Amino acid sequence: MKISKLLFIFIIILSINIYTEENIDEYKIEIIIFKYLNNNSDENFTSELKIPEETIIQFYNPDLYINKKALSNFSKNNSFFYNLFSNIKPNYINSETEDLIDKQYNPNPKNWFRESINISTLGEIKKKIINNSDIYLLDYKSWVQGVDDIESSKYLYYEDKVKQYGFFLKLYKKRFMHADIKSFIGINNKKIQIKPIETHINDLENKIYSSRTNKLNYDLTINYPNNNQNIMISKPNKVEELISATDLNIYIDEEKRIFNGEVHLFEHPAFGILLSIKKI
Repeated sequence: MKISKLLFIFIIILSINIYTEENIDEYKIEIIIFKYLNNNSDENFTSELKIPEETIIQFYNPDLYINKKALSNFSKNNSFFYNLFSNIKPNYINSETEDLIDKQYNPNPKNWFRESINISTLGEIKKKIINNSDIYLLDYKSWVQGVDDIESSKYLYYEDKVKQYGFFLKLYKKRFMHADIKSFIGINNKKIQIKPIETHINDLENKIYSSRTNKLNYDLTINYPNNNQNIMISKPNKVEELISATDLNIYIDEEKRIFNGEVHLFEHPAFGILLSIKKI
């Protein structure tokens, strides 16, 4: 009996150690939002979606620029990119130090939370929804992000005032991975606390790499010409017109345990959300 108790305590301690390891894995997230066209529900919606009172983050859509003088100020003897990256000197590693590098643990927070329409796992489902006369495809998106513990994770918020929908999505790990989604049909003008996405990414990056001792150093001094003149080549479209808010009484507010490689359905009589999460 005593041996069994000791074994049970050992298993509990081992599971706690596994849980507390500092490890933020990368996942590709895909999401599809759709409406049911033949909605015959008699359900009355008297309550409104409770907006998270904590700070949230939004997709990372940085402005892109090109250096105008860089197109003409370099030597014509070499290509533009050859000159631009001529100062980059990678620090190559040998076979002795190669084994010290953790190749499996190499997340890239600078690439996280970038909005995309590139879906693969849900691609076939998207086609079926388009061809279904009872369902209307409202939107679909994908992005890459890390999944951290609940204390460090934030709700990712997106809204489209033209298509009239929005969602808050928090992915986090306790002993298992969880998804907390709050989505609505309508237009939200309620006040929310926004944490700059750049700050959140930097916080995650510091958390990931602060404890790592094996690092590769690179000389990444890009050979820009002097007297730069940058031209913006992309700018996100914004809805300028004033759009009246609606009551957020058509909503999904659900939290569930999820696993890598699964597809989950979050459903309301008026609309639904498909969520795919797949480890990279």
